[in-house]
Amino acid sequence: MKARVTLVNPPYPAGAVQAPFIPLGIGYLAAFLEKNDYEVNVIDCQVDYPSPKQLADKFAKTKPDLIGLTSATLTYKPALEIVKIAKEVCPNCLTVMGGPHVTVLDEQTMVEPNAPDVVARGEGEQTLLELAELSSEPALGKLGKVNGITFKKNGKLVRTKDREFIQNLDELSHPAYDHFDLRGYKFSGKMYLPIITSRGCPFNCAFCLASQMCGRGFRARSPKKVVDELEWLRDEHGADAYAFYDDTFTFDKQRAFDICQEIIDRKVDLPWDCRTRVDQVTVEMLQKMKRANCKLIHYGVESGSQKMLNLMRKGTTVKQNARAIKLTKEIGIGAAISVVVGYPGETPEMLQQTVEFMEKTKPDYVYMCQAIPYPGTEMAAQLEKLGWTMDPDWNHYDEVTPVFKSPLLSQENIDRTRKEYFNRFFSPTYYVRESMRGDFYSKIMARTALNHLLWRSKVPQLISTVMGRSGSKKEE
Repeated sequence: MKARVTLVNPPYPAGAVQAPFIPLGIGYLAAFLEKNDYEVNVIDCQVDYPSPKQLADKFAKTKPDLIGLTSATLTYKPALEIVKIAKEVCPNCLTVMGGPHVTVLDEQTMVEPNAPDVVARGEGEQTLLELAELSSEPALGKLGKVNGITFKKNGKLVRTKDREFIQNLDELSHPAYDHFDLRGYKFSGKMYLPIITSRGCPFNCAFCLASQMCGRGFRARSPKKVVDELEWLRDEHGADAYAFYDDTFTFDKQRAFDICQEIIDRKVDLPWDCRTRVDQVTVEMLQKMKRANCKLIHYGVESGSQKMLNLMRKGTTVKQNARAIKLTKEIGIGAAISVVVGYPGETPEMLQQTVEFMEKTKPDYVYMCQAIPYPGTEMAAQLEKLGWTMDPDWNHYDEVTPVFKSPLLSQENIDRTRKEYFNRFFSPTYYVRESMRGDFYSKIMARTALNHLLWRSKVPQLISTVMGRSGSKKEE
């Protein structure tokens, strides 16, 4: 008999900024298992909000043989609590955790009081399939043959060799969207659906985990397969707009050009946004994206100080940042940027350089993210080397809450600078201008501006991630 599998998207911890996004990772896992004839059930705690008792009742009803959970740093502790419930209700099921946090802290995860039976490191499709095959057997003595996992055997940690990355992404099925209540993910009443067309990041930013999760090698789906999914999202799930979740959509410029041409030829006439780097766009590329109805590009600008960009290992220049914003706006696409504040080594003068850069370049939308030393990043290693104390509570790692103190730049200065800048940026003029444009993205920007105007007397937290995913996407 095939194993019954339940996949769980954990909730955010209490008090954290709530910015739910469709968990595409779980969607791909569910689709991969179903393609191999497994019965899959999904519990999405970021939309359904089940209580511990309700969660226990769901486990008791479905009686899964395997319970898999995904976990970023922010949802790590909630995920462990779900493992505890799972073991109480289904003591014989196999509990598996995957995601960026446990990929880099797999051994630490396995010594937690509520540790899962297995940590799946990196990409999870094939790993979870092999674990599902084993979970239906009387004994799990063959775990050591599964690549890419960490588990305990006779009280000792076992870490199998890393699993190779999937090379042909075209072989993967569309994410299993039917397991999610898509109504819970609408923005401004519109069905705003994500798509991933590539995996792997060849860059080495000091604050990011992307290359550790999916490798440095860029692997991509064919333009035809990409636009097939866009049509499927429109026709089967009522998409009104698309968000490309790729780390760098235009890394392979010819492929991005071909995707845009395919969108034009097949008349997929819906607005979309994407993320890319400022050194990975050209005038010709932007013009083609404009013709294909791209409405917004997210750039990880990160700082207006060249010294800070160098410390972050960003590999870009302030001049490139300004050029990309200028070209994007001139061609008629919105430019959204993210900046990181409070990064180790930043001074008040460098922070002011970032503010002056934003004032000069006038992006259409801005995210100001607190520097967060996610486990496994070079940034975290830098802080350890400096001897700066980091907050041990993973529930605070939300790109809003400061989790370390810098002797060079006070948090009071950061909060004041952020508040003063956003008071100028999200002005009544900005609100009126975006409201009058009337398109999907402008409506979201106008709503954010209105929220800020209504609450501007308070010290603002991070401006909510209302488009795409995170404007910075430091952890994936």
